Amino acid sequence: MKQDYTIAELQAEIAALQQLFDCVTLADPCRGLLDPATLQPLGKVAAVPALDTNGRGMRIIKAASGLETLLAQGIRVEGTPCVLMMQMPLPRGLNTDGDEDAFTRALSQMQEDLRRDHVTGVYNAVYLNEEFRPRAERAAMDGQPVGVVMLRVNEYWQLREHESSTAADCCLNLAAGILQLAVGPDHEKIALARLNDGFFAVVTLGTPAAKMAKVVREAMNDSRREFNISLSRRGSFTVAIASAEWGETASWDMMLSLAQQRL
Repeated sequence: MKQDYTIAELQAEIAALQQLFDCVTLADPCRGLLDPATLQPLGKVAAVPALDTNGRGMRIIKAASGLETLLAQGIRVEGTPCVLMMQMPLPRGLNTDGDEDAFTRALSQMQEDLRRDHVTGVYNAVYLNEEFRPRAERAAMDGQPVGVVMLRVNEYWQLREHESSTAADCCLNLAAGILQLAVGPDHEKIALARLNDGFFAVVTLGTPAAKMAKVVREAMNDSRREFNISLSRRGSFTVAIASAEWGETASWDMMLSLAQQRL
């Protein structure tokens, strides 16, 4: 599939794809469904699958008629980045409602596992990019405050190199527990994720990042940051905290990068 289209070429491509797929739509993750003839927004769209380096993505969804495959391809139309989405029933023989429900539950659990950090249990970068990023971009377009608080566990690599991976994981688990209590249970407006190594990110919708940074800092200062290195030894850790607002960069990637640079 080509990457750059004129509007006339796009309409011809959609007409051809409609011979193969039940539903073919054009979308912008921020603006929603787009009119292929004018590129004007038509309404909201379900979350667009995360695209890989080739601009392709795939997701299994449950539609009214059953399970469906949703394929996505990033393209440009008259220079405007868009996502072409193609939907069709899942090619799988599920004979009874019970079979389909069981498959859906297994699929949902697998997707949830892939979005969780295997060490701490908090969300990971996959969740942030697939699930929370579109939500944050829509909130920013609506004028809501969007920000990120970045936290680094300073002793993480020292523990891995001079103690053990188990000690480093214990340190991360304690940090994650403190952060979870600090950010609270509102997963619609706040996302806590471990990005990599000793870094955590708290992305907030509707709350200024500086305010959340203060909450996180106070939670860390008020907590006993002690963990087990071995059966007979205990250790402690320190953190670095920085924040960035969407308004400073007007971009998801640059917002996260700015917060990390400030550490």
